[in-house]
Amino acid sequence: MAYAAQSDLVPLRITAAELTQLCLDVPSGNPTTDAATVASVCAAALEEASGKVDSYCRARYVTPLQVGDDVRALTLDIAVYLLFSRRRNAKMTETIRQRYEDAIAFLKDIASAKASLDQPAGQAQPQATLAGPQMSDRDRHLQFSERNIEGFV
Repeated sequence: MAYAAQSDLVPLRITAAELTQLCLDVPSGNPTTDAATVASVCAAALEEASGKVDSYCRARYVTPLQVGDDVRALTLDIAVYLLFSRRRNAKMTETIRQRYEDAIAFLKDIASAKASLDQPAGQAQPQATLAGPQMSDRDRHLQFSERNIEGFV
């Protein structure tokens, strides 16, 4: 789930013309097709940025986060950087780079509990493992080992 939308990106961070230039590799000449391509690339950048926000915040907060001004702003700053990064010849301004670096620094502070978001705190969910079923101490005697299969072989 993306924490921001294309409609947030254009008026808040970049112009519609910049967004088109960053998202459209080869214009097709068909406005409908070009708009769909821009929307698709933009959505992918916003999803990736939201995932990066989640990756820093999931140790302290239940994800997905509740969308608020701070979460949206972090997502937009990261997404703009990602969109400019797809273009090697696009001139990224110092403002864009600085906003990205500030967003990542703030996320690192969140992860290390030096900063916080207006979010409900939560415990990190344990990761599922492929180690198999858990055994209680009471059932350990049922597990085969060299010691408990003596005499059966």
